[in-house]
Amino acid sequence: MRKIALIALAGALALSACGKKQEEAPAANNLVEPPVENVIIDEPDTVPEPSQNVTNTAPAAPPPAVSEDQQMLDDAAATGMTSRLPSQADADRHADEASNAGG
Repeated sequence: MRKIALIALAGALALSACGKKQEEAPAANNLVEPPVENVIIDEPDTVPEPSQNVTNTAPAAPPPAVSEDQQMLDDAAATGMTSRLPSQADADRHADEASNAGG
């Protein structure tokens, strides 16, 4: 029995020794920094004056005066925030039609 245990132990040691792989060397830093170049930018000493646009000499006309309420209604209509509610007479007529049709 001791012989079998020693053979099994020797076999296990042999297998564990064969299973080891060589440790990989740590990855080297293979990044290379780009060379720094000195770039000289020629900037003009004086800034050129902005050209005068002679075609647009007339000032723009001021917008027409609009009350705040009218402006609010115009903005609401432009963005689709208005809704048309039926008048009370239309609502009563639709209610009467629904009650007549149902029974």
